[in-house]
Parts: sequence; C-alpha cells; structure tokens
Amino acid sequence: MADDRVRVVARFSVKPECVQDFIEAARRTLIEPTRKEPGCIEYDLCQDMAEPGQFAMIETWESEQALAVHLAEQSLQSAIGALMPMAAAPPTVQRVVSVSRPG
Repeated sequence: MADDRVRVVARFSVKPECVQDFIEAARRTLIEPTRKEPGCIEYDLCQDMAEPGQFAMIETWESEQALAVHLAEQSLQSAIGALMPMAAAPPTVQRVVSVSRPG
C-alpha cells in the first residue's frame, strides 16, 4: 500500500531579539489552528539547540489535497504576515519523502 502522506519541512531564521515573540506568535497564530485542520497528522515547531534563532516546522499531511487546503487557508496567510517581520531571512520550504519506510 502506497504512503500518500505528504511531509514538509519549513525552515525559519529569526532575528535574535524576536525569538521568544516568534515562538509565542507561531503557537497562537499557526500551530494551534493548523493542528485542528482536517488531514493534519503532525505540525511541530522545532528550535535548533545550537542556534536558537533557527527553527524548523515539521509537518505531515494525510494527502496532497489536505496540504493544498491548508495552503489556501486565510489563517495561514495571516499567520505568515504576522511572523515575517521577525524573520532574518525568507523561509525555505521543502517537501520530503521518507526513505526509511518499506514500500
């Protein structure tokens, strides 16, 4: 059986003076609402232990369609607008596939 899940890694570089504000705003405007969306399996913000201004959002979606619905959400666009002033650089987004699972 094919694994239709879609995995995304979004990386954020945040200005040093904005790290705590970024975490709080991301929790409130992005993480909590997104975890309630249909098709969201995993949506976790991870902070680099060596470089506290570096973050990765690790996402797993049930399908391409679930991710497409998420990307079209107005709440996502609003959250991005709230977070971007804290960014030290534009975020990068990668779709990744598991190579460790059989099949």
